[in-house]
Amino acid sequence: MAVLKKMIAAELLEANEGLFRCPICIADMTLRDKAQFVCQAGHSFDLAKQGYVNLAPQAHATKYDKELFTARSHVMASGFFDSVVDFIAKAIQERLGDKNKLTILDAGCGEGTHLMNVLGALGGERVGVGIDLAKEGIVAAAKAYPGTIWTVADLANCPFRDAGFDVILNILSPANYAEFTRLLRSGGWIVKVVPEKQYLQELREIFYAGKEAKEETDPVGRFSEQVSDVHVEHITYPFELDRGLLASLIRMTPLTWGADEEKVAEALQSGLSSITIDYKVLIGQRAE
Repeated sequence: MAVLKKMIAAELLEANEGLFRCPICIADMTLRDKAQFVCQAGHSFDLAKQGYVNLAPQAHATKYDKELFTARSHVMASGFFDSVVDFIAKAIQERLGDKNKLTILDAGCGEGTHLMNVLGALGGERVGVGIDLAKEGIVAAAKAYPGTIWTVADLANCPFRDAGFDVILNILSPANYAEFTRLLRSGGWIVKVVPEKQYLQELREIFYAGKEAKEETDPVGRFSEQVSDVHVEHITYPFELDRGLLASLIRMTPLTWGADEEKVAEALQSGLSSITIDYKVLIGQRAE
C-alpha cells in the first residue's frame, strides 16, 4: 500500500511540478525517477514512502503531534466543520465556478481534512495542495488522502512559483499575506477562517476560569488591508457531543496547552453535551 501511495504521489507531483520552486535557491524543480524533487542547482528532496515530500530545509519542532491530528480527524469526521466547508465551497463556486480547472492551496492544512472536504464539495477538476510545518500532520494527510499533493513546508518560505494558485485556504492558522499575494494568480481568492469570541466557550470557561482568552487583534481589519472585494460571514451554531467526541475535542484544541491535569480531567468529566461553534469566514481577492 505504501508503494502504491508513493506512486500516486509521484504521478501527481510530476504532473504539477510546474507549481514548485526550490525552497533553498528558488530554482525550478523537476521530479527525478519518481523519487526525488531536484532543482536546477542540485538541491534534492526525497519523496517519502507515505506519499509526501518534505520541502522545509530545516527541521522544526511544533506542539502538533500524532495524537493531536488523530483526535482532529475524529472530530472533523463527526460533521463538526461541515457548515463552514459548505459555505467555503459555495463561495469558491460562486467566484470561480466558470474555470475548468482550479488549483487550491491549503496553507496550514494539518491532517488534510478541511482541504479534502472542500475539494469533495466542489467536485470537478481540482488540484489540491496542502502544506504544513507539522510533519505529523502531513504524514497523516498523505496516508489518509492519496491523490492530493501533501508537502511539509514553511509558510514564510513557500516552495512554489509565483501566481500558481486560484484559491488559498487559511483555516484557523497563521497567515503570511506577502506569500499569499505572491502565490495567487491574478483574480485569485484567499479564504481565511478565524475563531470568534464564543468559539468553544464551554471549554474556555473551564480552562480560563473566567479570564479573557487572548485574541488576535482585529483579524478582519488586517485581512481587509491585504485584499479587495472583502466579504465577511459569521457562522455560529451549537454542536452536539458524545463523550468520545468530547475527549478528542479536548485533545485537539490549543486551549489545553499548558493546562494542568486537573483542568483536563475536569473538562473530560464535565459531561458537556454541546459545544459552541463560532467562526468568521473572510473572503478576499488578490489586490492588484
